[in-house]
Amino acid sequence: MQCEICAKIIGEGKRVRLEGSIITTCNECVSYGTVIEEVYAKKKGGVVSENVGVVLKRKKVTPEDYDIKFYEELIDDYAQKIKNAREHAVLKQDELAKMINEPASLIHRIESNKTEPSINVAKKIEKKLKIKLVKKAESTSDVDITAQKKGELTLGDLVVVRKQKKND
Repeated sequence: MQCEICAKIIGEGKRVRLEGSIITTCNECVSYGTVIEEVYAKKKGGVVSENVGVVLKRKKVTPEDYDIKFYEELIDDYAQKIKNAREHAVLKQDELAKMINEPASLIHRIESNKTEPSINVAKKIEKKLKIKLVKKAESTSDVDITAQKKGELTLGDLVVVRKQKKND
């Protein structure tokens, strides 16, 4: 077990309420808050609370516990792939446009590589023509690295930084 204030490894400690949070501290740091209960470490890594008499175990963190957002992008040869798939399905541009509820001029501009379709339009075309147009971003610069645990707030979510006014 470790003191959550000074990070010292401890065998026994105290649960303390400090500024609205409940933390485990060593006997030296206990004066920073209000003592709630005494705790001591158990051999298997759990914590035993004398007040409650229950072993509290920490859950192992797995990648599924985090929401990692990957950006999607179009494949490089999307225009040619759409045209080939449409012709293979024996569809005209206006027929495909009606199937995905978009204007025929958009299909023409996409196939002639004058317009890049949005991800939503590309997914509609994928579904109707049964082809793959959208892929996950490959470079790490396209990955949202602000992954956070599902359903949990971080300190950064709660903190509002305010500039202090300088007293002249």
